[in-house]
Amino acid sequence: MKVAIIGAGISGLTAAQGLMARGVDVKVFEKSRGVGGRLATKRLEWGNVDIGAQYFTARDQRFQTRVAQWQEDKVAARWHFQPHSLSAAGLIPSPDSTLRYVGTPNMNSLAQALARGVEIDFNTRIDALHASANGWTLVTADGRAGKQHFDWVVLTLPAEQSAALLAGTAIEQQIPTQVHEPCWALAVATRGDVPADIQGIFGDDVVSWVSRLSARPQRQASEHYDDLWLLHFSGDWSTINGKDTGVDIAQAGLGWLAQALQMPAAKPLQAVYHYKHYWRYARLKDDTTTASIIADRSAGIAAIGAWSAGGRVEGAYLSGLDFVDYFFA
Repeated sequence: MKVAIIGAGISGLTAAQGLMARGVDVKVFEKSRGVGGRLATKRLEWGNVDIGAQYFTARDQRFQTRVAQWQEDKVAARWHFQPHSLSAAGLIPSPDSTLRYVGTPNMNSLAQALARGVEIDFNTRIDALHASANGWTLVTADGRAGKQHFDWVVLTLPAEQSAALLAGTAIEQQIPTQVHEPCWALAVATRGDVPADIQGIFGDDVVSWVSRLSARPQRQASEHYDDLWLLHFSGDWSTINGKDTGVDIAQAGLGWLAQALQMPAAKPLQAVYHYKHYWRYARLKDDTTTASIIADRSAGIAAIGAWSAGGRVEGAYLSGLDFVDYFFA
């Protein structure tokens, strides 16, 4: 039994590990040069920045077991903080009982842990799937058809990208084509005296979430700046101000952050470095989606991912786990 998995994010790597544990021959194809998908850590000259998922939660017992193992392996840790919310009066505490976790030392550490022992072809974008009596063959972006035949092909891409690849297959009509909304992500290294208890901010219709990366577990301090922040702009704002926007994202983000923190005029927040990234497929438009397995056993084709299980890191993990448990029990 040979299985091809397209995409080396959490769902793909989880499925790969589960299949390998059952003695299945697995090969993962990843269009970028690293693993993790939206658990991306950008390594810059002035620091490492988690530009995708900022934390994760664990509600399902199976994922809680995995998180406990990650903590034991020192690749995850609890992030102890009380979030704040932006109100008309400024920032106010937003108490909740949510247990939040982060990858250590970076979010991508989780993907690195899941990738151990997995055969991955990096920098390989799959543009087409061909079915024959011998199984599936994959066609790369340069038009080359692979020589290997696979009994199963499992897509772990965003639904919009999976739908394009699955045209003409048995599950084509089951894949939604408009699932995600975009998100501008902005990392800003700053100078300024900000109260230590402000570590995460639920924002507004411009910036929806802010992480104080420099306050998270196992983050190293820098002599060049006081704090490192990551801003996720809202889906609506990012849709209006798309990838080719003329808006200065760094200026917009710094201005928003300074106003939210209500920095005194005598000691303004100063940007030292910044980095921006546009996520075309970021949050789900509807995060109430219940877990579902989209696959056809007779054809050997499946589409999984966080989008099919309510989003979030946990959803990505469970989609990979559920697929393997159901079809390869």
